[in-house]
Amino acid sequence: MQHRNLGTEVLQVIFSVFLGLVVVAFVGIAVSTVYPEPPSGPDTPYNESAWQSWRLVTGVWLLVCATLVMVASMVIRFERVPVIGNGVLLGGLFTMIYAVGTALSAPNEWPRLAVVAVALAVTVGLGYWKFATRRATTRAPLADATSGPADALLSARVDAVEKTLDGLRRVLSD
Repeated sequence: MQHRNLGTEVLQVIFSVFLGLVVVAFVGIAVSTVYPEPPSGPDTPYNESAWQSWRLVTGVWLLVCATLVMVASMVIRFERVPVIGNGVLLGGLFTMIYAVGTALSAPNEWPRLAVVAVALAVTVGLGYWKFATRRATTRAPLADATSGPADALLSARVDAVEKTLDGLRRVLSD
């Protein structure tokens, strides 16, 4: 039985990572659709300043989207399917990496520094919110001596879910 739980946990981690990659692809395509690259080709000469501006603005938009995705993963409750919440959080994290990479390719020093500083602050703040504040909460026992069999079954299910979440938390934190 323990082997099956480990397989399930590994599958959940794989699913979370894949969902995160799909989220970053969606956000990247959405930003590129709304704010396309500067025109370039045989009929249009290469304009370095247009590309620098595009990289910086795209980095800012990706940073905003990454922040929104990460906050959504924390605010929306995924108790029944925590693997989706973890996948969305990973998607926000991957989008944040994409935003920082895009901003780093822009040569403007101060705006680029601002994008990376905001990314750092958001990542640390949301990481603290996710991993430090949620562990401090405690759960009251669901079943006691006077509760019926349905309450005991519910308590057993909650305990099983908590064990699965603890396993996933261990796998994600390693």
